[in-house]
Amino acid sequence: MESRSSLVPARCAGLVNKIHAGECVLVLGPRIAMPTAICDGQIAIDEYLSSKLLEDLGDDNRDAPSLREALTRYEQRVGPSALRGFIQQLVGAMDGCPTELHRNLARLPFRLVLLATPDRMMFNAFTEVGKTGVREAHYDYSSVAVDVPVSLPSSDKPVVYSLFGRHDHPESMVLTDRNLLDYLVRVTKASPPLPDPVRATLRAPSTLFLFMGFGFTNWWLRLLLKVLDVTGVENRSLSLAFEDSSSFATAARENKGFFEAAGIYIQAGDWSALATELAARYRDYVSQDARPKPGMERESGSARPLVFLSYASEDADTVNALRRGLEERGISVWQDSQNLRVGQNWEAKIAEFIKRVDYFVFIQTENMDRRDARNEDGVYNRVLMLALKRQADRPYGAVFVLHVTVGPCQSRPEPELAQVHRFGLDSDHGVDGLATQILDAFALTRMTVTTNGASQVI
Repeated sequence: MESRSSLVPARCAGLVNKIHAGECVLVLGPRIAMPTAICDGQIAIDEYLSSKLLEDLGDDNRDAPSLREALTRYEQRVGPSALRGFIQQLVGAMDGCPTELHRNLARLPFRLVLLATPDRMMFNAFTEVGKTGVREAHYDYSSVAVDVPVSLPSSDKPVVYSLFGRHDHPESMVLTDRNLLDYLVRVTKASPPLPDPVRATLRAPSTLFLFMGFGFTNWWLRLLLKVLDVTGVENRSLSLAFEDSSSFATAARENKGFFEAAGIYIQAGDWSALATELAARYRDYVSQDARPKPGMERESGSARPLVFLSYASEDADTVNALRRGLEERGISVWQDSQNLRVGQNWEAKIAEFIKRVDYFVFIQTENMDRRDARNEDGVYNRVLMLALKRQADRPYGAVFVLHVTVGPCQSRPEPELAQVHRFGLDSDHGVDGLATQILDAFALTRMTVTTNGASQVI
């Protein structure tokens, strides 16, 4: 349960755990503040761009039109090419000025960040905090081809994906209402489609979302978020949207109610303060996680065993609890999830991880049994076959595949599983028994012998 002083509302209490687990997607919108190095005062990105457009036209900006209105006015009077060039210049100047908000967010283990602005501040913030494996991609509504291939996002190698184009590809930027309509048609028809890893991460039931300054008053967001599988996914917990006071005040009650029913709770608040809180809490979490667990002290310098979890997507909450239990007992986990169900692009990645991990844990449940009884496809079946193949290549008696059941499960048809010890996760020993088996097997593979007074791992 969240502390009372937390900026995270009680109804979104699971969000912090999701962030720590790398299962939260960050979405940054145009209402976040401009870098103070460019603009004094707390002015939002969309307000800054609108004022600069009107200033360049020589118009009085006291009527404070929306950014979309200012963009349309500028295009009508100067032309679309000049508009794109001017926005490219304005936004490009922001790239080298990530704010403290960006840096605090970059310190968190987000695998995927969606941008509703065309700048690259978040990319540079990741780099500043030491995450050198960050990758970028953007949606280009002017093309039918995917921008660049995107690999599976991870906390160490996050993906920053610009939803509405990026300034260094000016033809991709969605600026005016006419561009927006073309964009909505393209993204709805998946022409071009979003990269498979991005789409799979968005649609995973285990994924939650943290929106900051996104602007939920826009009418077309209902369609877009549905098309992107951000809303409408069953069994997903409540995501959180932080909006500023002005946006929150102008949001119609029906609009706020719609998004809350769709799984997004809109909260008025200071997202910079929220980012500071989340970064501090994550530092504490990492510090506590690094401490030796009682009864789990390991030989100095030894590695932790790495385990692959494979399961049916309906069991994400159960498997998340298992993952945390294993990690608390000194075991590193690579968690199979909905991210791996999008087809051929994933096979090499799956095979690579199965070759790299020390142990493969297959988690069978009643949900899985029901899917199998209905002859439904499941990526876990293909992954299990790969793991059993590696098991067959292992030395006789070596442990690799572990079969875990939750609830009363049927016998699996694979004869190889009959030779594998079966753990009941809801038995008296449960996670402790599984962790002990993994740690004991791993210790045997890393027994030390002394050669000429030196210790080496065998």
